[in-house]
Amino acid sequence: MKYGDKVSTVDHLTELRKRLILSLVFFIVSFIVSLLWSADIYKFLTSNFNNKLIVLGPNDILWIYLTLAGLCAFTFSIPFICYQIWAFIKPALEEKEARALLAYIPAVFICFSVGLAFGFFLVTPAILNVLLSIGDDLFNTQLTAQNYLSFVINTTIPIAILFEFPVIVAFLTSLGILTPNFLTKNRRYAYFILIVIAVVITPADFISDIVMSIPLILIYEISIIISKYIYNKRGEK
Repeated sequence: MKYGDKVSTVDHLTELRKRLILSLVFFIVSFIVSLLWSADIYKFLTSNFNNKLIVLGPNDILWIYLTLAGLCAFTFSIPFICYQIWAFIKPALEEKEARALLAYIPAVFICFSVGLAFGFFLVTPAILNVLLSIGDDLFNTQLTAQNYLSFVINTTIPIAILFEFPVIVAFLTSLGILTPNFLTKNRRYAYFILIVIAVVITPADFISDIVMSIPLILIYEISIIISKYIYNKRGEK
């Protein structure tokens, strides 16, 4: 379908079905490929952890492989799924609007990937070291592979999602829905919400909350800068 084409309800449903099937097929293929590399992915994710991880049974091994494959498949599918969403709504957009929206797809994938990397390489080790050091003199800690990976996933995924905030701000600013003035005026409330989020997604200790809060606040400030740039650029046109 082309820009501005008028389509019936049946055409809409047919197009939606097509996009859903394509997205599902891409995810399944990505899942299968990731599953073949699950052992290597596991070695990479546990390479920075010095302690020996244990498994309690074959079900744990299966859970680990399927979870890692699903996470990788989801990450790789993000740009493809975003493109399918764009292709579905494209007929309702002007050509200029469609091209502008298409430009955000790489940014969504990049921000999510950067968020994953930031969470895995910086935030997760910092939080884990703090938690393990707390009971180092009292307990002989043995982590299962499932517990460790669950901890990594529960820490990195929320961070990766929060790293999408600049993209959302840029998109809403480009549409005229959001202004940098609004973000600046509500900075204190935003900080409070971000700190609450940091407390919720991290263990209940002060250091972990600080480690998580600082990057979230930086993301918000970067979003304000991006919003100002786009807002001023729109004003020049």
